[in-house]
Amino acid sequence: CTRLITPSLASDFSVVEATIPEMQAALASGKVTSRELVRQYLARIGMYENRINAAISVNVRALEIADALDAERAAGKVRGPLHGIPIAIKDNIHTTDLPTTAGTLRFEGFIPPYEATLTKNLRDGGAVIIAKTVLTEMANWMVIGMPNNYSSLGGYAFNPYDPRRDPRPGFDDGRPVLPTGSSSSGGGTAASLWAANIGTETTVSVIGPASAAMLAAIKPTIGRISRYGIIPVSMDQDSAGPMTRTVADAAILLGVLEGVKPDPNDKMTKRCKPLANNDYTPFLKPGALKGARIGVPRAWFIDDIVLPGDSKPSGGIPADQKQMMEEVVATLRA
Repeated sequence: CTRLITPSLASDFSVVEATIPEMQAALASGKVTSRELVRQYLARIGMYENRINAAISVNVRALEIADALDAERAAGKVRGPLHGIPIAIKDNIHTTDLPTTAGTLRFEGFIPPYEATLTKNLRDGGAVIIAKTVLTEMANWMVIGMPNNYSSLGGYAFNPYDPRRDPRPGFDDGRPVLPTGSSSSGGGTAASLWAANIGTETTVSVIGPASAAMLAAIKPTIGRISRYGIIPVSMDQDSAGPMTRTVADAAILLGVLEGVKPDPNDKMTKRCKPLANNDYTPFLKPGALKGARIGVPRAWFIDDIVLPGDSKPSGGIPADQKQMMEEVVATLRA
């Protein structure tokens, strides 16, 4: 890592806070290469991974893969909007060049004999799978009382917006003071350790961690993205989805993840017809929120109330939190 974190850069392009279209524009203009993107992300992993523990494994072939994709670009072949872009995926998704452990000691070092369909779609689309992310062990399945985003193999992941350990008695077992949100860590994306990451959700493990890390996310309809090669929890609820810095990035990833045709290994993918060219970006409308109104539910969520059948009030939040909420509402209104 010492060589990777030298302050000099091969270009003046920085991956920090960069979006996928910004990276593609820099790649197309020759301002940066995929190797340089990977090098910068590896440098940031080297500098910050010990603070937030977002990665359970890092791909030692990432630079080699980036070099091959740079060679393709130089030869005039660009696979699509993810060509040369470093992406991380949750460690319950099969990969043949990185272990798939689901965070459990039983699967430590396990290399699956095949890749998940979404992994293949990412690779076919030119993405560099740079790392696997920490998760709640077995995606919080087959475990009892497992703490949020903790696994026996990976430990706790930390939220980059407050990466402290909780000091309170009874909570001082190493857990973070600010949760990362369910079992798919988005902390690495928020901290610019990679461009985006792929989570999996049974109930709230894509949208929850995205909210905690201030990311955009999509939980697609079941059948939009193949579940083949993903360790299952509930076959009528499981869905993989993108967790990204912007809505535009999420739209780009969604198109690549779904693939160009149904997956014969997941019959549910026959229910959802892919868009032409797998392109969701025409639906991005910068002015879509003009005139929109934001509702603020106050009863029980902010103000305590007596619920039907109860004799005492419940819900509500402390006065200091209520004041903070009012400040946020005033900011949004302004």
